[in-house]
Amino acid sequence: MRRWDRLQMLEIGHKLFAKIHKRKYHSHHNNEIHYMAREIEEWLPQGIQSMIEGRYTPRCLKRYYFQDEMVDQLHLSDRVFQHILLKQLKPTFKHVMNQNCYHLNGPTGVKYATQRIKQVLQEDKPKYLIRADIKSFYKSIPHFKLVQDIKKYYDDPKVQAMLENIITNPIDTPRGYKNPGHGIALRGPLSQFFSGIYLKPLDDAFDQADVTYLRYQDDILILCKTKRQMNRCRRRMMEVLQERHLSLSRKKSRMGCINGGFHFLGIDYLPTQTEDNTNVTHANDDSITHSTTVHYLYEYGGG
Repeated sequence: MRRWDRLQMLEIGHKLFAKIHKRKYHSHHNNEIHYMAREIEEWLPQGIQSMIEGRYTPRCLKRYYFQDEMVDQLHLSDRVFQHILLKQLKPTFKHVMNQNCYHLNGPTGVKYATQRIKQVLQEDKPKYLIRADIKSFYKSIPHFKLVQDIKKYYDDPKVQAMLENIITNPIDTPRGYKNPGHGIALRGPLSQFFSGIYLKPLDDAFDQADVTYLRYQDDILILCKTKRQMNRCRRRMMEVLQERHLSLSRKKSRMGCINGGFHFLGIDYLPTQTEDNTNVTHANDDSITHSTTVHYLYEYGGG
């Protein structure tokens, strides 16, 4: 696909909006979706032209409060435009992103990760693991560091400007407008892209290590052959996360022997040996402190 091809971008935008409009077709007649459908030949070409010229600026995020969560939502037009921008960026992934970052493969990423884990367990027979989950990952990403990473990997000033506008987008809340210095829209089309960019230093840190490293968004799995490898990987992981201003979720992060099997991306991997116990610790701790059964680990959400 040619980058910044206006006709192709229009086609992508029309197809995506048609899907959204079809889902919301029975909305109230005053719903904005119907107005946008009538005026699509006006706002869509204008937005695409602004992207080609590098001056695209999204509308403010809209914050909604629910009983159990808080959601920052993109305007529908920005969802379309950022989806188009993602399509333009995808050809660069093979040159920028680490191949061990599986969520960039879309819904099939879990399948690819599962296939690799099964292959490694069968062929290499690792004895130790680190299963880490980053605490409040998307909310914790500092804008200034993410913008620095964008400028490091993309030298096109138009791309840099548009992505910086998206990252630093103000939020319209019931209490007024806010300009936070951390966090990105979790459900935005570019959230997976930003995740791949921001944790690329962690992905790259294990390229030359004799271990198996996989990451799916904020879920990390490292399979090691020896306890010494595991401890080295843990130290290196914590160094990078500290530099990235991130921390681990203690309840979901584990390290130790994998005799009793483990759990990753919703899949249970059977034990590689006959013993039915697993030595584990919080990945934030300095040493393995206790033993427990695999059922105890599942109770706390980790393997």
